[in-house]
Amino acid sequence: MDVRASESARAGYSSLGPHSTFPDGSLVAAFHKDAKTGRPGPVYVMERQSGAWKYLAFDPGGRPAEHGVLTLCERCHSESPSGALFGLSR
Repeated sequence: MDVRASESARAGYSSLGPHSTFPDGSLVAAFHKDAKTGRPGPVYVMERQSGAWKYLAFDPGGRPAEHGVLTLCERCHSESPSGALFGLSR
């Protein structure tokens, strides 16, 4: 997986901690790859809107697959110790 952050999210993401905040318009995207073939997989995006994260999913071709309330995404990210984000690998 390759994680990319928009300019407005980059500083907060690289120094992620329990009290991190992100301005509206921040984007964090996770580009997945098939572990066996290396082929592009789905892309999951978090976008900060009105002080909350909104979740979007795209297929490997960039076409929208899901948006709005993505319960699985919200549940997992609500368990993060850092404002719904998990941060960089250690």
